Amino acid sequence: MVKTHPLTEKKWSATRKFFTLLLIFYLLFYMFPFPLDQIPGVNILTGFYGTAIDFINLWVGKNILQLDTLQKIQNTGSGDTTFDYVKLVTFILLAILTSVIVFFATRKRINYDRLYYWTIVYARYYVGLYLIVYGLLKLFEGQFSFHDFGRLEENFGDATPMGLLWTFMGHSKIYGGFTGIMEAGAGFLLLFHNTKTLGALLSVAVMSNVVLMNFCFDVPVKLFSSHLLIISIIILAPNVRKLYNFFVLNKTETLNHCKLVFENKWKARTRAIGKGILILGFSGFIVAQGIEGMYSYGSLAPEAPLKGSYKTLAFYETANDSLKEIQDKNSRWKNLHISGTYGSILTEADSTIYYALKIDTIKKTVQFKSYKDTTKVSVLHYEEKAPKAFVLKGKFEEKDIQAEFSKKSLEDYRLVNTGFHWINEYPNNR
Repeated sequence: MVKTHPLTEKKWSATRKFFTLLLIFYLLFYMFPFPLDQIPGVNILTGFYGTAIDFINLWVGKNILQLDTLQKIQNTGSGDTTFDYVKLVTFILLAILTSVIVFFATRKRINYDRLYYWTIVYARYYVGLYLIVYGLLKLFEGQFSFHDFGRLEENFGDATPMGLLWTFMGHSKIYGGFTGIMEAGAGFLLLFHNTKTLGALLSVAVMSNVVLMNFCFDVPVKLFSSHLLIISIIILAPNVRKLYNFFVLNKTETLNHCKLVFENKWKARTRAIGKGILILGFSGFIVAQGIEGMYSYGSLAPEAPLKGSYKTLAFYETANDSLKEIQDKNSRWKNLHISGTYGSILTEADSTIYYALKIDTIKKTVQFKSYKDTTKVSVLHYEEKAPKAFVLKGKFEEKDIQAEFSKKSLEDYRLVNTGFHWINEYPNNR
Protein backbone atom coordinates (compact mmCIF):
# COMPACT_ATOMS: atom_id res chain seq x y z
CA MET A 1 0.00 0.00 0.00
CA VAL A 2 1.29 3.44 -0.91
CA LYS A 3 0.28 6.64 0.82
CA THR A 4 0.31 9.76 -1.30
CA HIS A 5 0.25 13.48 -0.71
CA PRO A 6 -3.08 14.92 0.52
CA LEU A 7 -3.39 16.83 -2.79
CA THR A 8 -4.92 13.66 -4.24
CA GLU A 9 -8.08 14.46 -2.34
CA LYS A 10 -8.56 17.79 -4.10
CA LYS A 11 -10.50 18.21 -7.32
CA TRP A 12 -8.79 19.40 -10.47
CA SER A 13 -10.50 21.55 -13.10
CA ALA A 14 -10.64 20.25 -16.65
CA THR A 15 -8.32 23.03 -17.84
CA ARG A 16 -5.73 22.24 -15.19
CA LYS A 17 -5.92 18.54 -16.03
CA PHE A 18 -5.35 19.10 -19.74
CA PHE A 19 -2.43 21.51 -19.36
CA THR A 20 -0.88 19.25 -16.74
CA LEU A 21 -1.06 16.39 -19.22
CA LEU A 22 0.47 18.64 -21.87
CA LEU A 23 3.40 19.48 -19.60
CA ILE A 24 3.84 15.87 -18.50
CA PHE A 25 3.90 14.43 -22.02
CA TYR A 26 6.21 17.13 -23.37
CA LEU A 27 8.69 16.42 -20.56
CA LEU A 28 8.40 12.67 -21.09
CA PHE A 29 8.97 12.94 -24.85
CA TYR A 30 11.97 15.22 -24.25
CA MET A 31 13.60 13.21 -21.43
CA PHE A 32 12.93 9.63 -22.54
CA PRO A 33 14.77 7.24 -22.97
CA PHE A 34 17.44 8.56 -20.55
CA PRO A 35 18.98 6.83 -18.60
CA LEU A 36 17.90 3.56 -20.26
CA ASP A 37 19.83 4.50 -23.41
CA GLN A 38 23.02 4.43 -21.33
CA ILE A 39 22.60 0.77 -20.31
CA PRO A 40 24.35 -1.76 -22.60
CA GLY A 41 21.80 -4.05 -24.23
CA VAL A 42 18.83 -1.91 -23.26
CA ASN A 43 20.11 0.84 -25.55
CA ILE A 44 19.40 -1.45 -28.49
CA LEU A 45 15.69 -1.38 -27.64
CA THR A 46 15.64 2.35 -26.95
CA GLY A 47 17.35 2.82 -30.30
CA PHE A 48 14.10 1.79 -32.01
CA TYR A 49 12.31 4.56 -30.14
CA GLY A 50 14.94 7.07 -31.21
CA THR A 51 14.65 5.93 -34.83
CA ALA A 52 10.87 6.34 -34.72
CA ILE A 53 11.13 9.85 -33.25
CA ASP A 54 13.68 10.81 -35.92
CA PHE A 55 11.33 9.52 -38.65
CA ILE A 56 8.42 11.57 -37.26
CA ASN A 57 10.71 14.58 -36.88
CA LEU A 58 11.75 14.43 -40.53
CA TRP A 59 8.08 14.17 -41.56
CA VAL A 60 7.14 17.18 -39.42
CA GLY A 61 10.05 19.21 -40.74
CA LYS A 62 9.42 18.46 -44.40
CA ASN A 63 5.61 18.38 -44.47
CA ILE A 64 4.55 20.86 -41.80
CA LEU A 65 7.49 23.27 -41.56
CA GLN A 66 8.32 22.92 -45.29
CA LEU A 67 12.02 22.30 -44.67
CA ASP A 68 12.65 20.20 -47.75
CA THR A 69 16.38 19.78 -47.17
CA LEU A 70 16.07 18.81 -43.49
CA GLN A 71 18.30 15.92 -42.46
CA LYS A 72 19.86 14.56 -39.31
CA ILE A 73 23.58 15.33 -39.31
CA GLN A 74 25.48 12.70 -37.38
CA ASN A 75 28.07 13.53 -34.72
CA THR A 76 28.50 17.25 -35.28
CA GLY A 77 29.11 17.97 -31.60
CA SER A 78 26.29 20.52 -31.73
CA GLY A 79 22.99 20.14 -29.91
CA ASP A 80 21.47 23.13 -31.66
CA THR A 81 21.13 21.86 -35.22
CA THR A 82 18.06 22.58 -37.35
CA PHE A 83 17.01 18.98 -36.71
CA ASP A 84 17.11 19.63 -32.94
CA TYR A 85 14.96 22.77 -33.23
CA VAL A 86 12.42 20.93 -35.36
CA LYS A 87 12.33 18.21 -32.72
CA LEU A 88 10.94 20.75 -30.23
CA VAL A 89 7.99 21.32 -32.56
CA THR A 90 7.62 17.56 -32.96
CA PHE A 91 7.55 17.01 -29.20
CA ILE A 92 4.96 19.77 -28.74
CA LEU A 93 2.72 18.24 -31.43
CA LEU A 94 3.11 14.75 -29.99
CA ALA A 95 2.38 16.08 -26.49
CA ILE A 96 -0.80 17.82 -27.70
CA LEU A 97 -1.99 14.72 -29.56
CA THR A 98 -1.24 12.38 -26.64
CA SER A 99 -2.80 14.76 -24.11
CA VAL A 100 -6.06 14.97 -26.08
CA ILE A 101 -6.27 11.19 -26.36
CA VAL A 102 -5.47 10.54 -22.70
CA PHE A 103 -7.71 13.37 -21.47
CA PHE A 104 -10.84 12.08 -23.18
CA ALA A 105 -10.05 8.36 -22.84
CA THR A 106 -9.19 8.33 -19.12
CA ARG A 107 -10.78 11.55 -17.90
CA LYS A 108 -12.44 10.09 -14.81
CA ARG A 109 -10.07 7.24 -14.00
CA ILE A 110 -6.60 8.77 -14.08
CA ASN A 111 -4.94 10.00 -10.87
CA TYR A 112 -3.39 13.28 -12.00
CA ASP A 113 -1.56 13.90 -8.74
CA ARG A 114 0.20 10.58 -8.92
CA LEU A 115 0.99 10.93 -12.63
CA TYR A 116 2.45 14.41 -12.06
CA TYR A 117 4.33 13.17 -8.98
CA TRP A 118 6.09 10.39 -10.91
CA THR A 119 6.86 12.73 -13.79
CA ILE A 120 8.59 15.12 -11.39
CA VAL A 121 10.49 12.20 -9.85
CA TYR A 122 11.71 11.26 -13.33
CA ALA A 123 12.57 14.91 -14.01
CA ARG A 124 14.58 15.09 -10.79
CA TYR A 125 16.61 12.07 -11.79
CA TYR A 126 17.01 13.37 -15.34
CA VAL A 127 18.42 16.73 -14.24
CA GLY A 128 20.24 15.27 -11.24
CA LEU A 129 22.11 12.57 -13.13
CA TYR A 130 23.07 14.92 -15.94
CA LEU A 131 24.38 17.48 -13.43
CA ILE A 132 26.40 14.72 -11.77
CA VAL A 133 27.84 13.73 -15.15
CA TYR A 134 28.88 17.26 -16.11
CA GLY A 135 30.07 18.04 -12.58
CA LEU A 136 32.29 14.97 -12.33
CA LEU A 137 33.59 15.52 -15.86
CA LYS A 138 34.80 18.98 -14.79
CA LEU A 139 36.45 17.51 -11.69
CA PHE A 140 38.33 14.94 -13.77
CA GLU A 141 39.28 17.26 -16.66
CA GLY A 142 36.84 15.58 -19.02
CA GLN A 143 35.12 18.72 -20.26
CA PHE A 144 37.74 21.48 -20.05
CA SER A 145 41.40 20.72 -20.52
CA PHE A 146 44.47 22.89 -20.13
CA HIS A 147 45.64 24.84 -23.16
CA ASP A 148 47.22 22.96 -26.03
CA PHE A 149 49.91 24.53 -28.16
CA GLY A 150 47.61 25.31 -31.06
CA ARG A 151 45.45 27.40 -28.74
CA LEU A 152 48.45 29.14 -27.16
CA GLU A 153 49.84 30.11 -30.55
CA GLU A 154 46.50 31.35 -31.85
CA ASN A 155 46.02 35.09 -32.08
CA PHE A 156 43.72 36.31 -29.32
CA GLY A 157 41.38 37.95 -31.80
CA ASP A 158 41.18 34.84 -33.98
CA ALA A 159 39.58 32.71 -31.28
CA THR A 160 35.86 32.00 -31.47
CA PRO A 161 33.71 33.03 -28.49
CA MET A 162 33.31 29.36 -27.56
CA GLY A 163 37.06 28.83 -27.91
CA LEU A 164 37.65 31.81 -25.63
CA LEU A 165 35.27 30.36 -23.03
CA TRP A 166 36.86 26.90 -23.20
CA THR A 167 40.31 28.46 -22.79
CA PHE A 168 39.15 30.47 -19.78
CA MET A 169 37.48 27.48 -18.12
CA GLY A 170 40.43 25.18 -18.79
CA HIS A 171 43.05 27.57 -17.44
CA SER A 172 42.30 27.05 -13.75
CA LYS A 173 41.77 23.51 -12.44
CA ILE A 174 40.61 24.91 -9.11
CA TYR A 175 37.89 27.08 -10.66
CA GLY A 176 36.83 24.28 -13.00
CA GLY A 177 36.74 21.87 -10.08
CA PHE A 178 34.63 24.30 -8.04
CA THR A 179 32.02 24.60 -10.79
CA GLY A 180 32.04 20.81 -11.07
CA ILE A 181 31.41 20.40 -7.33
CA MET A 182 28.50 22.85 -7.50
CA GLU A 183 26.92 21.01 -10.44
CA ALA A 184 27.44 17.52 -9.00
CA GLY A 185 26.30 18.72 -5.57
CA ALA A 186 23.05 20.07 -7.01
CA GLY A 187 22.57 16.80 -8.86
CA PHE A 188 23.01 14.63 -5.77
CA LEU A 189 20.65 16.82 -3.73
CA LEU A 190 17.95 16.47 -6.41
CA LEU A 191 17.97 12.69 -6.07
CA PHE A 192 16.66 12.67 -2.50
CA HIS A 193 13.23 13.75 -1.26
CA ASN A 194 14.45 15.62 1.80
CA THR A 195 16.92 17.73 -0.20
CA LYS A 196 15.16 18.03 -3.56
CA THR A 197 14.09 21.66 -2.97
CA LEU A 198 17.60 22.68 -1.98
CA GLY A 199 18.91 20.77 -5.00
CA ALA A 200 16.42 22.49 -7.32
CA LEU A 201 17.35 25.89 -5.88
CA LEU A 202 21.05 25.22 -6.42
CA SER A 203 20.37 23.75 -9.85
CA VAL A 204 18.50 26.89 -10.94
CA ALA A 205 21.45 29.02 -9.82
CA VAL A 206 24.05 26.79 -11.49
CA MET A 207 22.12 26.30 -14.73
CA SER A 208 21.26 30.00 -15.02
CA ASN A 209 24.99 30.67 -15.21
CA VAL A 210 25.53 27.84 -17.69
CA VAL A 211 22.67 28.96 -19.93
CA LEU A 212 23.90 32.55 -19.87
CA MET A 213 27.42 31.47 -20.87
CA ASN A 214 26.05 29.26 -23.65
CA PHE A 215 24.05 32.14 -25.11
CA CYS A 216 26.71 34.81 -24.60
CA PHE A 217 29.59 32.70 -25.96
CA ASP A 218 27.60 30.92 -28.70
CA VAL A 219 28.07 27.43 -27.26
CA PRO A 220 25.79 25.04 -29.22
CA VAL A 221 24.18 23.44 -26.17
CA LYS A 222 21.56 26.16 -25.75
CA LEU A 223 18.51 23.91 -26.12
CA PHE A 224 19.71 21.23 -23.73
CA SER A 225 20.99 23.59 -21.03
CA SER A 226 17.82 25.70 -21.27
CA HIS A 227 15.69 22.60 -20.73
CA LEU A 228 17.73 21.60 -17.68
CA LEU A 229 17.10 25.09 -16.29
CA ILE A 230 13.38 25.05 -17.11
CA ILE A 231 12.92 21.58 -15.59
CA SER A 232 14.77 22.74 -12.45
CA ILE A 233 12.35 25.68 -12.20
CA ILE A 234 9.39 23.31 -12.59
CA ILE A 235 10.72 21.13 -9.76
CA LEU A 236 11.18 24.20 -7.58
CA ALA A 237 7.85 25.84 -8.53
CA PRO A 238 5.61 24.36 -5.78
CA ASN A 239 7.77 25.98 -3.11
CA VAL A 240 8.62 29.31 -4.74
CA ARG A 241 6.04 31.28 -2.74
CA LYS A 242 7.13 29.71 0.53
CA LEU A 243 10.78 30.38 -0.25
CA TYR A 244 9.88 34.01 -0.96
CA ASN A 245 8.02 34.26 2.34
CA PHE A 246 10.97 32.77 4.21
CA PHE A 247 13.88 34.61 2.55
CA VAL A 248 12.23 37.95 1.76
CA LEU A 249 9.36 38.38 4.20
CA ASN A 250 11.09 36.56 7.09
CA LYS A 251 8.07 34.36 7.72
CA THR A 252 8.16 30.86 9.14
CA GLU A 253 7.26 28.34 6.46
CA THR A 254 7.11 24.59 5.92
CA LEU A 255 7.97 23.35 2.45
CA ASN A 256 5.56 21.19 0.47
CA HIS A 257 6.88 17.66 0.81
CA CYS A 258 5.25 14.99 -1.30
CA LYS A 259 6.80 11.60 -0.55
CA LEU A 260 5.64 8.05 -1.11
CA VAL A 261 5.64 5.89 2.02
CA PHE A 262 5.96 2.12 1.70
CA GLU A 263 4.20 0.20 4.47
CA ASN A 264 6.02 -3.02 3.59
CA LYS A 265 9.67 -2.89 4.63
CA TRP A 266 10.82 -5.11 1.80
CA LYS A 267 9.45 -2.64 -0.77
CA ALA A 268 11.23 0.23 0.92
CA ARG A 269 14.48 -1.76 1.08
CA THR A 270 14.18 -2.82 -2.55
CA ARG A 271 13.65 0.79 -3.58
CA ALA A 272 16.63 1.96 -1.50
CA ILE A 273 18.90 -0.76 -2.93
CA GLY A 274 17.84 0.00 -6.50
CA LYS A 275 18.36 3.71 -5.97
CA GLY A 276 21.78 3.11 -4.44
CA ILE A 277 22.84 0.90 -7.35
CA LEU A 278 21.68 3.51 -9.86
CA ILE A 279 23.43 6.46 -8.17
CA LEU A 280 26.64 4.65 -7.21
CA GLY A 281 26.86 2.74 -10.48
CA PHE A 282 26.25 5.83 -12.59
CA SER A 283 28.65 8.00 -10.59
CA GLY A 284 31.26 5.24 -10.34
CA PHE A 285 31.24 4.78 -14.10
CA ILE A 286 31.80 8.51 -14.69
CA VAL A 287 34.58 8.64 -12.07
CA ALA A 288 36.28 5.60 -13.60
CA GLN A 289 36.08 7.15 -17.07
CA GLY A 290 37.44 10.43 -15.71
CA ILE A 291 40.40 8.82 -13.95
CA GLU A 292 41.21 6.78 -17.04
CA GLY A 293 41.12 9.98 -19.10
CA MET A 294 43.43 11.79 -16.70
CA TYR A 295 45.99 8.99 -16.97
CA SER A 296 45.53 8.64 -20.73
CA TYR A 297 45.55 12.26 -21.93
CA GLY A 298 45.04 14.49 -18.90
CA SER A 299 47.35 15.99 -16.29
CA LEU A 300 48.41 12.56 -14.97
CA ALA A 301 49.33 11.20 -18.40
CA PRO A 302 53.04 10.69 -19.20
CA GLU A 303 54.61 13.54 -21.11
CA ALA A 304 54.09 12.97 -24.82
CA PRO A 305 57.29 12.91 -26.90
CA LEU A 306 58.13 16.05 -28.90
CA LYS A 307 55.20 17.90 -27.31
CA GLY A 308 55.58 21.59 -28.07
CA SER A 309 55.10 24.43 -30.50
CA TYR A 310 57.69 24.78 -33.25
CA LYS A 311 58.34 28.02 -35.10
CA THR A 312 59.76 27.57 -38.60
CA LEU A 313 63.24 29.02 -39.09
CA ALA A 314 63.90 27.57 -42.54
CA PHE A 315 61.80 25.50 -44.95
CA TYR A 316 63.41 23.82 -47.95
CA GLU A 317 62.49 21.54 -50.80
CA THR A 318 65.22 18.98 -51.44
CA ALA A 319 66.16 17.83 -54.94
CA ASN A 320 69.39 16.22 -56.17
CA ASP A 321 71.07 16.78 -52.79
CA SER A 322 70.40 20.50 -53.00
CA LEU A 323 68.19 22.69 -50.87
CA LYS A 324 65.79 25.23 -52.33
CA GLU A 325 63.96 27.64 -50.04
CA ILE A 326 60.19 27.29 -50.49
CA GLN A 327 58.55 30.71 -50.91
CA ASP A 328 54.97 29.62 -51.68
CA LYS A 329 52.89 30.71 -48.66
CA ASN A 330 50.42 27.86 -49.13
CA SER A 331 53.22 25.28 -48.90
CA ARG A 332 55.58 26.91 -46.43
CA TRP A 333 54.99 26.10 -42.79
CA LYS A 334 54.80 28.91 -40.26
CA ASN A 335 54.27 26.82 -37.14
CA LEU A 336 54.06 23.16 -36.20
CA HIS A 337 52.16 22.14 -33.06
CA ILE A 338 52.58 18.69 -31.52
CA SER A 339 50.28 17.69 -28.66
CA GLY A 340 50.86 13.95 -28.43
CA THR A 341 48.64 11.96 -30.78
CA TYR A 342 47.42 15.00 -32.68
CA GLY A 343 48.91 18.18 -34.06
CA SER A 344 48.49 20.94 -36.59
CA ILE A 345 50.40 22.84 -39.23
CA LEU A 346 49.90 26.57 -39.76
CA THR A 347 51.05 27.75 -43.18
CA GLU A 348 52.35 31.19 -44.07
CA ALA A 349 48.96 31.75 -45.73
CA ASP A 350 47.41 31.38 -42.24
CA SER A 351 45.71 28.12 -43.16
CA THR A 352 45.60 25.48 -40.41
CA ILE A 353 45.58 21.78 -41.19
CA TYR A 354 45.03 19.18 -38.44
CA TYR A 355 46.69 15.78 -38.33
CA ALA A 356 46.67 12.58 -36.35
CA LEU A 357 50.26 11.94 -35.30
CA LYS A 358 52.17 8.77 -34.55
CA ILE A 359 55.63 9.33 -33.09
CA ASP A 360 58.25 6.56 -33.04
CA THR A 361 61.05 7.58 -30.67
CA ILE A 362 63.19 4.58 -31.68
CA LYS A 363 63.09 5.15 -35.43
CA LYS A 364 62.94 8.91 -34.86
CA THR A 365 59.94 9.37 -37.14
CA VAL A 366 56.70 11.36 -37.07
CA GLN A 367 53.73 10.10 -39.07
CA PHE A 368 51.22 12.71 -40.27
CA LYS A 369 47.72 11.51 -41.21
CA SER A 370 45.31 14.19 -42.40
CA TYR A 371 41.93 14.28 -40.66
CA LYS A 372 40.30 15.56 -43.86
CA ASP A 373 41.78 12.88 -46.11
CA THR A 374 42.99 9.81 -44.20
CA THR A 375 44.62 8.43 -47.36
CA LYS A 376 47.23 11.19 -47.09
CA VAL A 377 49.94 9.78 -44.84
CA SER A 378 53.46 11.22 -44.60
CA VAL A 379 56.37 9.97 -42.52
CA LEU A 380 59.20 12.37 -41.66
CA HIS A 381 62.42 11.76 -39.76
CA TYR A 382 63.18 14.14 -36.92
CA GLU A 383 66.36 15.21 -35.16
CA GLU A 384 66.71 17.23 -31.96
CA LYS A 385 70.01 19.04 -32.34
CA ALA A 386 69.80 21.17 -29.22
CA PRO A 387 67.29 21.72 -26.40
CA LYS A 388 65.35 24.18 -28.55
CA ALA A 389 66.40 23.14 -32.08
CA PHE A 390 64.42 20.68 -34.17
CA VAL A 391 64.77 19.37 -37.75
CA LEU A 392 62.33 17.41 -39.93
CA LYS A 393 63.31 15.62 -43.15
CA GLY A 394 61.45 13.43 -45.61
CA LYS A 395 58.66 13.26 -48.15
CA PHE A 396 55.63 15.26 -47.10
CA GLU A 397 52.72 14.69 -49.46
CA GLU A 398 54.22 15.46 -52.91
CA LYS A 399 57.47 17.17 -51.88
CA ASP A 400 60.74 16.16 -50.27
CA ILE A 401 61.27 18.72 -47.55
CA GLN A 402 63.69 19.71 -44.85
CA ALA A 403 62.57 22.11 -42.15
CA GLU A 404 64.32 23.71 -39.17
CA PHE A 405 62.42 24.89 -36.11
CA SER A 406 62.86 26.55 -32.75
CA LYS A 407 60.84 24.94 -29.96
CA LYS A 408 58.60 26.52 -27.32
CA SER A 409 57.40 24.62 -24.27
CA LEU A 410 54.47 25.46 -22.01
CA GLU A 411 56.70 27.34 -19.59
CA ASP A 412 57.65 29.78 -22.35
CA TYR A 413 54.13 31.24 -22.49
CA ARG A 414 53.17 34.15 -20.29
CA LEU A 415 49.66 32.78 -19.82
CA VAL A 416 51.18 29.67 -18.26
CA ASN A 417 54.20 31.00 -16.36
CA THR A 418 52.38 33.92 -14.71
CA GLY A 419 51.47 32.51 -11.33
CA PHE A 420 49.31 33.62 -8.44
CA HIS A 421 50.27 36.69 -6.39
CA TRP A 422 48.83 37.75 -3.05
CA ILE A 423 50.21 41.24 -3.51
CA ASN A 424 50.07 43.21 -6.77
CA GLU A 425 51.25 46.78 -6.65
CA TYR A 426 49.92 47.20 -10.21
CA PRO A 427 47.38 45.07 -12.12
CA ASN A 428 49.03 42.52 -14.39
CA ASN A 429 46.49 42.85 -17.19
CA ARG A 430 48.68 42.91 -20.27
